[in-house]
Formats: sequence, structure tokens, C-alpha cells
Amino acid sequence: MHRDRRGHAGFTLIELLVVIAIVGVLVGLTLAAVQRVRAAAARVACANNLKQIGLAFHQHHDLHGVLPSNGGWDDRQKIRAVDGTWITVTVQDATLSFAWVLGVGEPNRTPRDQTGSWAYALLPFLEQQAMYDRRAWTEPFKIYHCPSRRAPRAQLPQNDVYGDYNGGGWAWGKTDYAANTYAVPNRPNCLSFARFTDGTSHTLLCGEKAMSPANYETGTWYWDEPFFVGGAGGTHRGKGFLAGEGSAVVRDDPGMGFSYRYNWGSAHPGGAQFVLADGAVQSIAYGTDAAVVSALLTPAGGEVVAEPW
Repeated sequence: MHRDRRGHAGFTLIELLVVIAIVGVLVGLTLAAVQRVRAAAARVACANNLKQIGLAFHQHHDLHGVLPSNGGWDDRQKIRAVDGTWITVTVQDATLSFAWVLGVGEPNRTPRDQTGSWAYALLPFLEQQAMYDRRAWTEPFKIYHCPSRRAPRAQLPQNDVYGDYNGGGWAWGKTDYAANTYAVPNRPNCLSFARFTDGTSHTLLCGEKAMSPANYETGTWYWDEPFFVGGAGGTHRGKGFLAGEGSAVVRDDPGMGFSYRYNWGSAHPGGAQFVLADGAVQSIAYGTDAAVVSALLTPAGGEVVAEPW
């Protein structure tokens, strides 16, 4: 008896659908794994940025005996605009009737006289002496950017619903990190670690600032002023005027509206990252009790904060 040894010439429809379903599941699992790896890598890179920033704060303190301030205008400083005219750098908040005049980083000033922010003052301690000396505010600095948010690039200021900004027609480098306003106040106040009586391991020095993803690349200066300017909210977080402002840790969300002012946050899953005054990098979970965050912000508040936070 003759037996037909030929196999199937192809898949049945059901077999094909099963194969497609399996491939789809595998692709989904692979993409999810890749995204998790990328998110983890971005988080590690961000933590490394903060670690280097923390070391730079300590080197500044070792050299000058104090931490830098957040800078501020000295009532006379001007810079040349792109067209050659002399201007003051300003932010006009849409809700206010006056403009904030901001200082711009300038070399060879003492820490208490420095008009630029802490991020400008730390440049020589982050191997950026040339940027510091040349006042190269049109250059971005990779260490000041969290890779989960945006690429390091200078941005032209763009007026928007939040306010009007005069940057002289220049593109300016930004930062995703802010100093703790209680530890790094505006010019001319500079603190030493000796005043951190709560302990350097229980005081936040610098961390990821709350932002809306809708504003990452728009050029707005609203609570995102460049790191070369001093006295601005873009390099500061921690002290608000309304109850709860400055002590919230929130995840970046396009629907945040104005709620990111003064507050801390990031694009990472789980929480935002901070460098403590002792140089250690710590993550604080979203939604952490505001009283705990407030206690970690004050260098000499006398609060007792139990770990883990």
C-alpha cells in the first residue's frame, strides 16, 4: 500500500494567527524590557550628574569656606544683546505688574558678590573653567541635564502665557536641577556647612526640579531660567508663599499647569533624586509627606527625620 509522506504545504489560518499572537507578545515584552533598561540607565546617569554637582559644591566650600549663593542682580549689571545694545536680563511674570531683573554670571567675583547662579559658580569645579571665564551662556552643559527629560541644548527664550522674557536675543543653556533655597539662598547670602546643625546627611542640597513636559523644549523661562542667570526660580526650589509649595515631590505631567512652581520632581518612575549636603545621592518617592521634605530642606530647623524617608 502506498503511503503519502508529504507534509503540510503551509500553515492553517489558525496556526498563522497563533504565530502572529506569539510574535506580538514577544515584541511587546522586548520593547517593555528595552524601555525599562533605558529608564534605569537614564536614572543612573542622572544620579551621577547629581553626585558630581555635590562634589563641586564641596570643592567650592573647601576653597572659599562657603557654598555659592543662587546669585542675583547687583542693581547695575548689563550685558550686550545680539544686536549690540546693552540690556538687563528680565522675566515679566504674567501675573505680576513688574519685571524681575536677573543677574548674569561673571568671573572674578567673590562668592557673596557673584551675580550668576550656583550652577554658574560651580563650573570651574566641573572642569568647565573656559565656559566660566568666557561667559559662554549659549553653550549647554550635559551634567546639568537629566537624560529622561531633554537633550543638552541651548534654547532661545520664547514669550508665552506665563510671561515675557528678555534674554538679549541669545540662546541660553538650561538646567534640570535646582538648589535648595534654604541651603543656597540668593545673593549675597552664602552659608557654610557649620550652619547645617541638622546634619549634612539630613539636609538636601540640590535635586531635580518639578517641570511640565509640555515646557521641556518650548523656550519658556517660567521657573526654567538659564543656569547662567542668578536670583531666578529656574535654579531654585523649596520655599513657596502658599501652603505646601516647595515641599512637594511630584512626577512630571503635561497637566501640571502652574503647580510645579517651587516644587521638586522628575520624569523617573518612583521618585526624584537629590544630593544631600554630605554628598550622598538619595531618591525621594513621589507623594512623600510634605513635613518630611520640609524637614530635609531646613539646614538648622531642629526637626528629627526618621529613615527611610
